[in-house]
This record gives sequence, C-alpha cells and structure tokens, in this order.
Amino acid sequence: MGFDVVLYNQEGSEIGFYELRESLHNEIFNSKKLWRSYLELRRLSDFYLTNETFSGERLSNLITDLNNYKVFISINKINEYEGFIKQLSSSEIGKVHIAGD
Repeated sequence: MGFDVVLYNQEGSEIGFYELRESLHNEIFNSKKLWRSYLELRRLSDFYLTNETFSGERLSNLITDLNNYKVFISINKINEYEGFIKQLSSSEIGKVHIAGD
C-alpha cells in the first residue's frame, strides 16, 4: 500500500483520489538522495507517520519541490513521478491531503 492522496477543489469538496505507490515513495526518499533540503517534500518522508494537508502557498511550494527534485528520479520511475505532479498541479485542485499507512 502507498500513500493515500485525496484531492479537493477550491470549494473544499473531494474531487479525486490518487495512490502514491510505495515503490515511488522509496525512489523519492532513497537515503542517498538530497530530499532533506526540500522543505515541503521532506514532510512526506515517513511512510507510516505522514498525515499532511497542503493548500495555498504550501501546495505551490510542494509542487515546486517536486518539479525541482525531478532530476533525482530514475528513468524507470519518472513517468509515475510526473503523473503525481500532474495530479497535484491541476488548476481545479485547492487542497491535497496525503496520508501514509
């Protein structure tokens, strides 16, 4: 099981669900990578304890972190990673809740 990502519109109504698979989480937070320097991204590092809501500036900062971090993602995971960014970046999205197991 991966992260549960619940997407909400600008009015706060739930409009979608996305699962960030454990294998992608492991790719992002590999101990040899520099994820600790990305303020919003690092909030998602603990697979079991993560329970974060992003909206407004925090959501924008998370998307920026993800886009900037893309260079560290392996070629075999980049499509899945970009799909995650696309889900969060939709103009319909006003808030995102991300929780681990």
